[in-house]
Amino acid sequence: MRCFAALVLAASLAVNIGCGSRSSAATMTAHTEPTRVLSPTATLTGVHRISLPHDQAFAPPGPGREAFVTACVVCHSPRYITSQPQFSRAVWKGIVQKMIDAYGAHIAATQAAEIVEYLVATNGANSIGEER
Repeated sequence: MRCFAALVLAASLAVNIGCGSRSSAATMTAHTEPTRVLSPTATLTGVHRISLPHDQAFAPPGPGREAFVTACVVCHSPRYITSQPQFSRAVWKGIVQKMIDAYGAHIAATQAAEIVEYLVATNGANSIGEER
């Protein structure tokens, strides 16, 4: 139903506009002017162009980086993940498992181990009695 309503709206707009290139004096009122179409090579005066910097995703190098980028960046930005507190291996392992169990992340067991390895290597904390 929504698609049909959108189609009707688009069709009525096209008819009212006259499909852009056609205009006749009979359909124009005293308050309208014909639409001017610029050629693709035309330039407008007073128009400024700016160039924005490219924001490269931040995922530092480390073991398991490719598994991390492949599986985690689908839902999370790399900066969001790497800005988390420095967790221990056990905590990162629990978080990755939660993503699989609770949120349905498509991560194989071997890939999960690589992701945990990456998270520990790049953002892990040493816990007492636990290897980083």
